[in-house]
Amino acid sequence: MSGLSLQDLSDQLNGTLSKQALSRLETGEQFPDSDTLSKLCSALNVTLDYFFKDASVELDQVEFRKLKKLSVKEQERVISTTKEYLERYLELENLLGITDRTSFALRSYPIKDMGDIPGAVKEMRKILKAGNDPIYNCVELLEEHNIKVYHVIADPSFSGMSTIIGNEVAVIVFNDHDEIPLVRKRFTILHELAHLYLKLDDFDERECERFCDAFAGGVLLPDEKLMDYFGGKRVTVFTKELQFIKKNYGIALSAIMYRAKTLGLISESYMKYFMIRYNQNLKKSERMGYAGREESDRFIQLLIRGIAQEIISTTKAAALNNMTLGEFREKYLDANA
Repeated sequence: MSGLSLQDLSDQLNGTLSKQALSRLETGEQFPDSDTLSKLCSALNVTLDYFFKDASVELDQVEFRKLKKLSVKEQERVISTTKEYLERYLELENLLGITDRTSFALRSYPIKDMGDIPGAVKEMRKILKAGNDPIYNCVELLEEHNIKVYHVIADPSFSGMSTIIGNEVAVIVFNDHDEIPLVRKRFTILHELAHLYLKLDDFDERECERFCDAFAGGVLLPDEKLMDYFGGKRVTVFTKELQFIKKNYGIALSAIMYRAKTLGLISESYMKYFMIRYNQNLKKSERMGYAGREESDRFIQLLIRGIAQEIISTTKAAALNNMTLGEFREKYLDANA
């Protein structure tokens, strides 16, 4: 999870444990004493509880293609940190008696061609109870519908991935790197939602990506709203118009124009002209113009609820959040509670 080799970890420990000694611990040939465990906790930034919990999460059907641009070490780090987070999350839900089922059947919406995407978008917005309104926080909304959304920091060449646990727990992972514009992160989250919702078994990877991109754009910005904004077919689109839409709906300028082309609001030639201008001047501005929030407090809320209902102890809550008891109390609990 820390992206360290055994030698890196030995160096982190200032050589107090050699690479060979760490290897014996890793393979189970030798067991650590309390002093060794304390050193490992400090070097790896985990609590003692980490080494005594059951590791029960297996990620099924991970979309590994999304990780191909990362080094093997980075791929393992992304997958390991995701698993560790999900182990804690699912343990908490199990203690509270909460079901993991999503609001829809996974990979169930049938797709024959691109003409089926608008129907899938409408159905998903109905499931999410979003109407035609802007989605201000994709992460929070999906978490409310029992989709686990986890953020990692990785090389910006990686945007996100999705996976399913035990054929019923849906998981989306997105890269929260500062270099990636927020509008791109939102698009990635909903693109991965498409992989979890659409039935795409009969299509190759390239076609699947096209369908999922179209789905993500449609969920972010419904057809009706875009047609209202444009007022019909256009021969010219001003940047300021696109920026107003972006500010309200949290969607990239390029994604708005792709949506407009799909709906026949602009021509193919105008789209090509716009993309040349976009790549030359506008792409670098995508990090500005939308001030949204993509995070969820659900995990912390469940921890605090568990304490208040006396289902879990404060010590257990702190361990599930990878914090010391003192840190957890100071950050999340009332001083006089």
